[in-house]
Amino acid sequence: MHFDKNALDSLLEQARQQADQAVAHNDPTLYREALLAMCQAVALLGEEADSWREQVVRATEEYIRTEGV
Repeated sequence: MHFDKNALDSLLEQARQQADQAVAHNDPTLYREALLAMCQAVALLGEEADSWREQVVRATEEYIRTEGV
């Protein structure tokens, strides 16, 4: 799995812009949209963490087999 930093950056920028607009227009729906974009960004980071964890497990298992630990 390849981490898409551009997608993360895009979501963070989207959240930032929506939060700025929410403040400028005093619009609660824009706060909600900003929060949803942040939730998507956090989900991307969570997927990446799971991917790294799986890779570490596989590498450890491989090392144990080859080194006879």
